[in-house]
Amino acid sequence: MIYNYLQIKETKDKRKGIFTSINIDANSPILEFNGEIHNQETMPNPDHPAWLQITNSFFIGPSGGKDDYINHSCNPNCYVSAVGKRAILYSMYYIMAGSELTFDYSTTSTDTLNTWQMDCYCKSYNCRKKISGYQYLDDKTKKNYLDKGAVPLFITNPIFKLF
Repeated sequence: MIYNYLQIKETKDKRKGIFTSINIDANSPILEFNGEIHNQETMPNPDHPAWLQITNSFFIGPSGGKDDYINHSCNPNCYVSAVGKRAILYSMYYIMAGSELTFDYSTTSTDTLNTWQMDCYCKSYNCRKKISGYQYLDDKTKKNYLDKGAVPLFITNPIFKLF
């Protein structure tokens, strides 16, 4: 798909991110992640930052497109809905034109601190400094994401498997 209203631009900290050129209503689909699907054993270049967990054991890889540039924030304006072999980025709130689109990487991760963690530099008021799996979020943050429907089923119900 072509998302003409989404632009790759430099962020305040000199990274690249995705920005919208239009206003986006709350709970609107924004883009679909389009990389190849792999399990942990078949992931080429597993250290690439664009891998997105979509089930307990499957991941969507980098696509080379705009979906590879969605950055993490501890105070995101988007969330990922993962169903089957598809993952779609949705707006969590009304998003104004010119805003960077972000989601909390912890909401799509079952990793432990031993398997994956990253330093966070989002500089939001509630920045956690270290990001890893969903289980490391505090109870208030988990409840907030659950209330918004921003946590995929494979995270909240680990026995749920689609493939």
